[in-house]
Amino acid sequence: MPIEMKQIKKSYKDQRVLTNFSLLIEDGEKICLMGESGIGKTTILRILAGLTKPDSGEISGLQGKKVSMVFQEERLLEWADAFENVALVLNQKRFGTGKKERKTAIANFLLQEFHAVGLHGYEKKPVAQLSGGMRRRIAIVRALCAEGEILLLDEPFTGLDAATKMRAAEYLKNRAEGRTVIMVTHDLQEAIQIGARVVMVENKKVVCAKGSN
Repeated sequence: MPIEMKQIKKSYKDQRVLTNFSLLIEDGEKICLMGESGIGKTTILRILAGLTKPDSGEISGLQGKKVSMVFQEERLLEWADAFENVALVLNQKRFGTGKKERKTAIANFLLQEFHAVGLHGYEKKPVAQLSGGMRRRIAIVRALCAEGEILLLDEPFTGLDAATKMRAAEYLKNRAEGRTVIMVTHDLQEAIQIGARVVMVENKKVVCAKGSN
């Protein structure tokens, strides 16, 4: 079932953020929300995540679906290492029934995930000791490993250099195959890299949507 937002309005005190915002997102589609800062892109993600309620309007297609999100801030557990931050969201039953078997299977799985985003060798480092770019990639891996049918990503590649961004984008594209992805970005190249449809937001509503490349 597609996700549909109809005539969404949202204000914070006297500031109108969204005015009659409507958008249809097909199952398994990747879209990128683009537009000027402060236009309401993050608010759209927060509404879809259930973290913010719209003042009016209708939303359908979210019922019974698990949502994973990468926020603008990483929201990692500072006292834990990279492995522990991701292991917390895993469905551990899929890794076997025996305690030793499960622990080994999870470790091998996470090694592959971290290697895919260029973090091999940093898995056991406390995240408080890691750079911003490394923390960003851990947040991406965690969101994708949470197995949500819907992925909400708020500028997930912030702080990454060009080569690392390309690697992380390829990981996202492959790992999110078949899932609905809604990403906020200011960089058209990022939308192209993950094969997303670009949705331009202007004056607090959709003004155009371009097909993916």
